[in-house]
Amino acid sequence: MVYLQLLVVLGAIFLGVRMGGIGLGVTGGAGLFILTFVFGLKPGHAPIDVILIIISVITASAALQSAKGLDYMVDVAARFLRRNPRHIVLLAPLVGWLSTFLAGTGFIALALMPIVVEVAEKTGIRPERPLAGLTVASQNAIVACPVSAATVALAAVLAPHGVALTDIIMISIPATLLGALAGGLVMLRYGCELADDPVYRQRLAAGEIRRPEAGGAIALPRGAAWSVYGFLFTMALIVLLAAMPQLRPAWPGAKGMEPVAMVDVIQMCMLTYAALTVLLCKADLHAMVSGSMFRSGAVAAVTILGAAWMSDTFIQGNLPLFKHNIVDIISTAPWLFAFAVFTMAVILFSQGATTKVMMPLGASLGIAAPVLIAIYPAVVGVYVLPSYPSLIAAVEMDYTGTTRIGRWVFNHSFIVPGLVSTAVSIAAGFALMALR
Repeated sequence: MVYLQLLVVLGAIFLGVRMGGIGLGVTGGAGLFILTFVFGLKPGHAPIDVILIIISVITASAALQSAKGLDYMVDVAARFLRRNPRHIVLLAPLVGWLSTFLAGTGFIALALMPIVVEVAEKTGIRPERPLAGLTVASQNAIVACPVSAATVALAAVLAPHGVALTDIIMISIPATLLGALAGGLVMLRYGCELADDPVYRQRLAAGEIRRPEAGGAIALPRGAAWSVYGFLFTMALIVLLAAMPQLRPAWPGAKGMEPVAMVDVIQMCMLTYAALTVLLCKADLHAMVSGSMFRSGAVAAVTILGAAWMSDTFIQGNLPLFKHNIVDIISTAPWLFAFAVFTMAVILFSQGATTKVMMPLGASLGIAAPVLIAIYPAVVGVYVLPSYPSLIAAVEMDYTGTTRIGRWVFNHSFIVPGLVSTAVSIAAGFALMALR
């Protein structure tokens, strides 16, 4: 019976991935219906907390976008990259990591991609090298961001084990930053030189290279910079309140005085930031809800609702079977669980959904909290299949043709820096946990 249930889960996931958009969310809901009404499994826990976090964070990010704060960040990053063109292969991943970490979303990497291609091509550097590193590093930074859905989901799983949000990011920030740097290093000599690339030479000879026209300085409103400063202050406040629970309001509870939960703190802080940005930085409410940022957040929320709820139902319904068959293996070599997490990330196409599905399973199997924190970067396996939106965008934006998807699907431009950065991030996570 469990194999039929697994077939339903995998069928719903693959069908949803093929549909794209919110497809994974709606097919996940359909799979949940079958598991409940046909196989009689008790519905698992709906990921309400994670969805509320996504809604609040994406509202804040949409306000940042509407106030031109993202444009301000892209402008600063672009000026930095153009001043250091010779080192763009190493700098692009670091800039991509930092921009995503500060903005709280990988969306900002899409705005940096044309700049990276332009600077690399003008310098005679193969654009594939910095572009692939940038794309992978921006996904790594989601793991480090304290307000991402994935990080909040992991914090919720580990909270009963005495692990705070700050305990997670103290490991994930340096680990993923080292991973981003490693991804850039491995791309330094990747592929032939730009002048020797046959696709580039063919396009150049045929006059198919259409370089973007250089534009003048972008006139940004005064509130753009202040919206960025406000967002960074909000993130810093969240980290401070996570590190010092005594600063949070508390009320009598079963265990004495219990401070307000960090899940609620993040939602309140993000919504307050959005309100202040609308009032003080003149963010347009209509532009907020119609912008790409808000739409992508809605897709993420529906995806996690359907896919994570279905997967949790399947796992919880068959947890005794899983424990009986793999607990001995996991107890002997708990790091092997990283491969399971990585595989699920490849299938689900979402760091948040993967974290919500796999980390509770790891905790149920008795894997220690430090190990789960160390293998947390494995949720970034979204780059393996070249149908992830940011990967497709990178290929399309490289007008030189050096960034491409190979004949065998998996041999694309992002697989090498992705695997290297993930492996280094996990190894660094274990090393940092050992030093604590």
